[in-house]
Amino acid sequence: MLFSGGLGMPAVLRMVLLARALHAAGNEVRFCCPARARHRVARAGLVPVLAGPQQFSRAWRPDLVVHDPLCPDSTATAAMSGVPTIGYLPYARPPLSPRPTVWIDPCPPELRDRPEAGAWQVRCDAYELPGRPVPRLTGLSLLPRVCITGVPTGTRPEDRRRRRLFRRVAEGVESLGLQLVVLTGDDHPWSRLLPGCVVVVHGGDEGIVYAAARFGVSQLVLPAGEEERRAGARLEQAGIGRCLSDDELAGDPSMLRLRFHIAELVNGGRVLPTAARLGRSIARMPPPADLVPGIEALMR
Repeated sequence: MLFSGGLGMPAVLRMVLLARALHAAGNEVRFCCPARARHRVARAGLVPVLAGPQQFSRAWRPDLVVHDPLCPDSTATAAMSGVPTIGYLPYARPPLSPRPTVWIDPCPPELRDRPEAGAWQVRCDAYELPGRPVPRLTGLSLLPRVCITGVPTGTRPEDRRRRRLFRRVAEGVESLGLQLVVLTGDDHPWSRLLPGCVVVVHGGDEGIVYAAARFGVSQLVLPAGEEERRAGARLEQAGIGRCLSDDELAGDPSMLRLRFHIAELVNGGRVLPTAARLGRSIARMPPPADLVPGIEALMR
């Protein structure tokens, strides 16, 4: 079985869990992914591929391909393979064509605008590096904890503007007397960090959308683009978060307005109970290992 992941780290980390389950069931698995993700694949006990997915597929001739449909190379690999294919549905953007044999959908039904008929549901878990340390918190505290992640690091004017916005949100969190945790990078031990949080502030990345939803945490989205804006809008529609409006993003939102958004999410009302219910709903979804028999049956 050949797994082919794209540039998005969240998709790769979800696919790793399914690849591990298939490997544990006795299947031979290889994993094509960007260079920056190969050490995660290797740490998971899988074999990363150094060649491009199309080149490797022609030489190795897999019996089944699992791919990221937002990556053109992965989609082309699946199309040319001539074997059953499985595509992981993205969250807020339509995938590339052609259609795979089967879609796998990690998105909770409450967050999916238009469910794909016949897709196999799976819990939106993601692989975490073993032994990954938890960032040092500000000591023991009974205060509600707010986590900020996904702060832009680029040098473009847009990145600098959004970085200032994240800083203003952090100032708003601290001015409300809340415990603040700021995370950098794109791989965190969410299973140890998020159970102690009441709000996660982020840019709309689907990895953190799923992680926060799994643990019943409310979300404040500072969207980076149209895709992230759609993700934030869907969180608002589902009643588990807030997304800054275009007007707020274009200008310099007042500290009073930011404090209002944060306080609303921390103090609940409808948002916190809805987020907790979504977390319980996700916990009842099938884990990746439950898909193994159906996937193996595709090759018979």
